[in-house]
Amino acid sequence: MTPSNLNSARPSPDKETALPSEIDDSLARQAILSTALTSIFRGRFCDLILANRRATTFRRHSVIYDVGDRARTLFFLRTGFVKVGTITSDGREVIYDVRKGGDVVGELCAADQARPDRAVALEDTEAICVPFDEVMQSLLKKPDLIAVLVDVFCRALREAYAQVNSLAIDDTVHRLIKVLVGLAKKIGRPSGSVVEIPTYLTQEEISQMAGARRERVSTALNSLRRRELVQYSARGHMMLDVAALESHSSKVAV
Repeated sequence: MTPSNLNSARPSPDKETALPSEIDDSLARQAILSTALTSIFRGRFCDLILANRRATTFRRHSVIYDVGDRARTLFFLRTGFVKVGTITSDGREVIYDVRKGGDVVGELCAADQARPDRAVALEDTEAICVPFDEVMQSLLKKPDLIAVLVDVFCRALREAYAQVNSLAIDDTVHRLIKVLVGLAKKIGRPSGSVVEIPTYLTQEEISQMAGARRERVSTALNSLRRRELVQYSARGHMMLDVAALESHSSKVAV
């Protein structure tokens, strides 16, 4: 399924699965491109680009870059956590992803002169800032990496399309579980028999990731907590029973 035919797959507006008005095809395409590009600037690319560069510290809640900024810069995260998303025309926030040390933010500057997205530090974060032109000059010196780039791009697109399809088809509970499991796999760390999400996320932020109203996400989270699939640490971090969440999702009727 491509973004151009997502409308035909969306449930009718009166159903619980209806998407909020701010999740439209342009945002879906933007999220796809973001997921694909951030995967490209990792691994061997980081080793090539980041040699002898210093990190900059961004304090908790600092805006690393904002919608409309024109500086074409990528930020290679060393430590901390960053939420990446955008602000809609009516002032509401949509979150594409949460990223940690080893990830990249700012990749959409590769596609647009003015940034369509924003990045905000969830806690104190260190990042190495690299102008996009310097990134491209470095890559052009290593033509053998082009095949790697194409492979990574294709695999990232498959993952991103699956995320967009979930927004179009799944109900709130399924979208929420996919968000939680995705967070566990991307930034989680083992804590006994569960996985801890090692940064504090509000219910509003989780709802912005799930593409659902906060009230519905709160109800779904409370249901998962009663089943002990989701717990909270003393610091307010989510503790997830990933296997049980996945099993629960397969049993819940859409």
